[in-house]
Amino acid sequence: MKKSLRAFWLLILLPFGLVQAAEFKLTGRTTWQLGQLMVNGIPFVIDERTRFKDGLDEDDLGGTWVDLEGVVQETAAGARRLVREVEALEEEDEMELEGPVEGGRIWGYVTSDGSLSPFEGRWLELECKFDGMRLSQCREDD
Repeated sequence: MKKSLRAFWLLILLPFGLVQAAEFKLTGRTTWQLGQLMVNGIPFVIDERTRFKDGLDEDDLGGTWVDLEGVVQETAAGARRLVREVEALEEEDEMELEGPVEGGRIWGYVTSDGSLSPFEGRWLELECKFDGMRLSQCREDD
């Protein structure tokens, strides 16, 4: 099934409890706040199933630019963002993201050009330019 179609069905089925998890991907600088891994103020869960690539480990994550992949699991207490893979990256001027576009943001990032507007309310994969603070020229990843 094509990824955009799969993402569409996940958005439809998640609220009804028919699907319990959706995949995510994001890039960003990590921080630790009260023992919680954060990117752009959004909490993520590291557990025994998290895989660290290239010799990276949990102790390296404070202030590190990383690529995170995982699943958002819906629970009675709300969404849990479970990280399944962590890879250290060099900060670049392009970014691939997969997740929800809500309130003109994806994973806490805003755009300088409004290019997220056509994707509002959708869960999808995007490629965007990144200037170190804001995204621009976001387009759906094929």
